Amino acid sequence: MRILVRLRADADAVYNPEYHNKLRGVIWNALSGTPFYDLHDDRSVPAFCFSNIFPVKQITEGDIRHVLVSSHHEDLIRVLADRFDPGTEFNVGEMAFHVDGRSVLSPDVGETGSSGTLRTDTGVYIPLPEERWDEYGIETDANAEQIGWSPDHSLEIFLERVRENLAWKHDTICPDYLDTVSPETELFTDLAPQKTYTVDVPVTSNNTYEYTFLVTKWEFEYTVRNEDHRRWLNLLLDTGIGWRNQLGFGFVNLEDED
Repeated sequence: MRILVRLRADADAVYNPEYHNKLRGVIWNALSGTPFYDLHDDRSVPAFCFSNIFPVKQITEGDIRHVLVSSHHEDLIRVLADRFDPGTEFNVGEMAFHVDGRSVLSPDVGETGSSGTLRTDTGVYIPLPEERWDEYGIETDANAEQIGWSPDHSLEIFLERVRENLAWKHDTICPDYLDTVSPETELFTDLAPQKTYTVDVPVTSNNTYEYTFLVTKWEFEYTVRNEDHRRWLNLLLDTGIGWRNQLGFGFVNLEDED
């Protein structure tokens, strides 16, 4: 489930592409005082994912922008729908807005046999930990515990890590619902990286530490094979693809459906 928040700009502003930490703060503040706020420091349970503020361009007072927040916690989305009343301030750093309206949405990839495209409008972060570099055939001088996937590495490594992450989300959220994602699971019929870039994002509440994330935007083609497959793809729509979804990475949109 997700909520589409319609925003109206209160002042002219420069669009900040490194909005992630500030926008995350707006969402957590809206959840303050609810049971979902307990997930703030708990990385063992997926909470939510969010889009960029779109369309992406300079902001003029009175302009309309939108943001999407998705979650497998349906009640979390309902709380946000209550908290984001029209007229509510929605300030993302220097980008000042108020809520102009909101809608709750439930996208679905479709029944068995349906085809479509999943698109990530925010970059997907796939960490490759140091202890697996030999397994992946990675040789690097990077002084780091992990590096981010890029097109320099194979697509199979990307898909393997996506399956591992989705299996963790499935087993954490709904372990008794359907079969889990296996290493042999084919999630997509085709996939294509669109853009690779870096984003600097504070990763502490007081902004004392900033991390550079190497991320990639994607388009994924799919044809739903069965109900398990449908559930996995819909789980990606709720939780995002890859890691650091609560920083807004890996947010997924459903493009079309046959």
